[in-house]
Amino acid sequence: MKDPDAIAIVHRVHANEDFNRTAQILLVLLNKAQHQCPGKNRCLYLEIDGHRNSGGGFDDDMFELQSKFMGEFLIQFLSCAETPLGAFQNPNPQKNEIPESLDVIKVDWPSSNGSDGFKPKPRF
Repeated sequence: MKDPDAIAIVHRVHANEDFNRTAQILLVLLNKAQHQCPGKNRCLYLEIDGHRNSGGGFDDDMFELQSKFMGEFLIQFLSCAETPLGAFQNPNPQKNEIPESLDVIKVDWPSSNGSDGFKPKPRF
């Protein structure tokens, strides 16, 4: 953590937590940190138990959580984050108006070659 005055938020994703559950837990933790220390920089440290595929990489849920959810959505409410896949730095000031929950919708990719023009919407 580069900012000694920042709030450290740590969450270990257990093997029984899926994407939806973990995303909601992270929002609760961010809201709690904002409530207890308004406006302080927040740094998230994420650990993940299990959630591995047969090749040894992360399963789809945890890969999406670390890459898309963290890198494209959650980072705006943090100053930085560290996950097993890598570190994220928010280049902008963190936002302090954190949603309390998300309506998460999973869209599966079509089994065809994608030539039908289908474009999945993000999960969050």
